[in-house]
Amino acid sequence: MPFSEACCTCATLISNTKVPYDPESEKPLVLDRKTECCSRTMCGTCLYQNPRFQTYCPFCQISSAPTALPATGLRLPPTYTPASQGAGFRSWLDEAPPPYYDSDSDWMSGSRRLIISTATTSGSPPSDTEDAVHFVGAHDTLQSLSLAYKVPLSVLRQHNNLYSDPLLAARKWILIPKSHYSGPALSMPPDPEEEERKTKVRRWMVATKCADYSVATLYLKGSDYDLDVAVEAYRADEQWEKENPIKGKGKVQDRERRRARPAQSGSFTGQLL
Repeated sequence: MPFSEACCTCATLISNTKVPYDPESEKPLVLDRKTECCSRTMCGTCLYQNPRFQTYCPFCQISSAPTALPATGLRLPPTYTPASQGAGFRSWLDEAPPPYYDSDSDWMSGSRRLIISTATTSGSPPSDTEDAVHFVGAHDTLQSLSLAYKVPLSVLRQHNNLYSDPLLAARKWILIPKSHYSGPALSMPPDPEEEERKTKVRRWMVATKCADYSVATLYLKGSDYDLDVAVEAYRADEQWEKENPIKGKGKVQDRERRRARPAQSGSFTGQLL
């Protein structure tokens, strides 16, 4: 090999690379390789550190060993030719975009997936489902539900469109597939009145920008959980506090009181007062 030739992966001159040797037999473990597709050279160090390069070309994306990649490599991306340089590019722009679904059956299945995804994130479960509906509690996790219902974790994720385990915290309920579990749900449905009260508390916090849960509960209880009346009462109290600020706090008030107090005699009792 010429001394000017370099490794196509680490850009090191082949003459400067050190081939790894077996300490017992002192024979080279891997020799330099020249790819059959593009005649590039890879040094023995890169082949030893990444054994995949022994049968794979990262530039042509072609493997000489059995692989899932096509025999001719992956297709190149489309060219970004300006419209002024080719008529075919302009005709491609004038074509109508392809349909989202090839047939009515695909459209129906896609709509069904969309409905399930929308219903899963909404407040109430679907009424026509045959699956068991589990209402998510504060301590529920996908792992615990998988063990409780004896349903594989991957099936729970795919059936409820949960692409990450922490997303369960944002769900009020999930569906347990009937194909794996046919018994009753292991959770109790929430109280509708309590859910309505919690919703009003959250809306009151957003409207008043007050994040104190006890304050929100106090105002809502005082208005018999009438959201509009509770918000107006809080805003009226805020306006009154702005119009009637508290004057003379702490040391300032004590200093003003001492200044207003008449002078005492020089006795010990007067000095204490």
